Amino acid sequence: MSTSDRSYDALLFDIGDVITAPIWDQLDELETHIGRSITGRGPLDPNGDATWRRYERGEIGWNEYWELFAARNGYADWRDLFRDLAVHIPHRFGDQAAYDLMAAAREAGYKVGVLTNDGVGIAGPDYFSSIAEFQALDAFVDARQFGKAKPDPEPYLRAAERLGVEPSQVVFLDDAEYCIAGCEAVGMTGVLVDPLDKLPAFDTARRLLGIAGADTT
Repeated sequence: MSTSDRSYDALLFDIGDVITAPIWDQLDELETHIGRSITGRGPLDPNGDATWRRYERGEIGWNEYWELFAARNGYADWRDLFRDLAVHIPHRFGDQAAYDLMAAAREAGYKVGVLTNDGVGIAGPDYFSSIAEFQALDAFVDARQFGKAKPDPEPYLRAAERLGVEPSQVVFLDDAEYCIAGCEAVGMTGVLVDPLDKLPAFDTARRLLGIAGADTT
C-alpha cells in the first residue's frame, strides 16, 4: 500500500495488558526474587484463585480483580505489584506479539507511539528507555505526568501532536472500553484489546494498516 492510499499514518499503544505480557506465569519467578509466596494464578489455575472465579462470573471487573489480587498478596495496590515485576524480572515485561506488531508497523512506514496513564509512575522514568522496542518509538506520552489521564481528550491530542499526525490518522490499541471511547471522541480509530486473547485485536490493527503478518489472513 502506498503512503498516498493510506487512511492512517500512526499506530498508538497503551502499555498495561496491551504491550505487557500476561503475568500469571511470571509469578513463580517473582517469588524467587522477593522471597515469599504469591497466591493466585488466574486462568492458569482457576480453582486455586477464588478472586479469578469471581471475575469469570462477572461479579468484579478486570481492574478490581487486580486490586484484590494485590491486596491479598500484601501490596498497597496493583501498581506496587507491577513495580516488583518490572524491577525484578524486566526481561519478562513485553508480549512478543505486541513487539512484532510495533516492528511491522515501523517497517511499513507508520509512526509508532505509546500512550499510557501509569507507566512512568510504576516503573520510573528510565525504565522504558532501557527497552529496545521503546527506544524505537516516535512518541511516548505518560498522561499523568501532565495532570490529565485517559479518557480525558488532552492525552490523546498530546500523543497525536508528538507523533506529528492528526488524531484521525491514528489507530489506538487499549484494553479499557472507556479509553477506547476517549480516543474515538477525538477522532482516533480505537481497537479494544482483550488481555486474555490479544491476537484478534492485533490482527484488526494489521488489517486497518494493511500490514501483512503471520497472524493475519
